[in-house]
Amino acid sequence: MKLTISKEQTFIPEFNGNKSLAATDQISVKYRTPTVAIKNRCKPQSQAKAIADKAGNIQKMEIVLDSDDVQTLKAMLISISGCSYGDDSGEEKVIRTADDLINAPVAFEPLLKEITAEFNRALSEEVDEKNSE
Repeated sequence: MKLTISKEQTFIPEFNGNKSLAATDQISVKYRTPTVAIKNRCKPQSQAKAIADKAGNIQKMEIVLDSDDVQTLKAMLISISGCSYGDDSGEEKVIRTADDLINAPVAFEPLLKEITAEFNRALSEEVDEKNSE
């Protein structure tokens, strides 16, 4: 059996009304199709947390899944196109890479969160392991 799988995917974020813009004005995100190595490196890690009272007695334990969105962004992002902002000097700053996005003004945090949510969705997709005829 031979599977044909694209090495990269494209995602159009909803950030700031982006999807309603003309295709030439839209922000577009290219990302790597997840591999087993990327999935293992970026999958959420579980942590046990103890909840204690003032006397230090453990009342209960909680399991929390913690993911590293920056690592996921850096591992999967290929490029961002159509995304920029101006600064006080009038200079246009272009956001093309994960580092550009991480170092962009906080106004771009919703975009960062939307992109990492899409990447986490792609990482968590279940593969149908049944053979169908």
